[in-house]
Amino acid sequence: MAVDHAVDIRRTCTALALALPLFAALYMGGWFLFAAIMLISAIGLWEFYSLFWPGCTRICSRLLAIVLGWGMLYFTWIHRPQDALVFLGAGFVAAALNFLFRWDVLEEESFVPGSIFLAGLAYVPLLLLPATYLGALKLSFIIVAVCASDIAAYFVGTRFGRHKLWPRVSPNKSSEGALGSLAGCLVVCGLFWLVCGQAPLWQFLLLGVLINAFAQLGDLFESALKRAVHVKDSSNLLPGHGGILDRADSVLFAMPVFAVVDQWFTFF
Repeated sequence: MAVDHAVDIRRTCTALALALPLFAALYMGGWFLFAAIMLISAIGLWEFYSLFWPGCTRICSRLLAIVLGWGMLYFTWIHRPQDALVFLGAGFVAAALNFLFRWDVLEEESFVPGSIFLAGLAYVPLLLLPATYLGALKLSFIIVAVCASDIAAYFVGTRFGRHKLWPRVSPNKSSEGALGSLAGCLVVCGLFWLVCGQAPLWQFLLLGVLINAFAQLGDLFESALKRAVHVKDSSNLLPGHGGILDRADSVLFAMPVFAVVDQWFTFF
């Protein structure tokens, strides 16, 4: 039990150290927030590619992906999404050229590096695009809802978890933890509705179900990625948590869902 308590303390300290600058950037907005988004994108991309290209392999491909991702985010931030798509298209062209010039030598395996390159662009900067235009309150809502989901899943799962949710993908996750995650997310949705909500409660609760479902899918997706390459964490950047992707995986899947639903309902 002493070891578990020490792990909990380390996780809590790391979470606070991460939350303070993040919410400071949300509060200040503008270039501060945009810089935080760009930093998260760069680190997330580097961690994603490190899963498949360990060590210092394919540095040029990683740097190119970071630049293309930054271009997607920048042009969305200045309200020119049509230009952001050009950077995604450029990523496809780069992957296609990589395939073309490797095909004669490797044939069947020649498509793999380009696929990984494109997957990184779609997984990190493309899913992060809503962060450039949703606004501080909406982003805070998404982050708090997902964090509450993760915290509830952790404590309910570690204390009451008996039934495995999907052991082949993530052996430590339980069905009880998943239900606790949903409950934590719905509580946050109810609190935001009470404090500053403009939509009816049922819309906030529906939003909570959707955010939580996709947040859990994002968590499972990243777990499957790590199991596919036989690693425990995406990196060792955050003590007790792993890497940026280990913390942002749920948010990455939840953010586009909120952005879509937000087009139909006025939550804030």
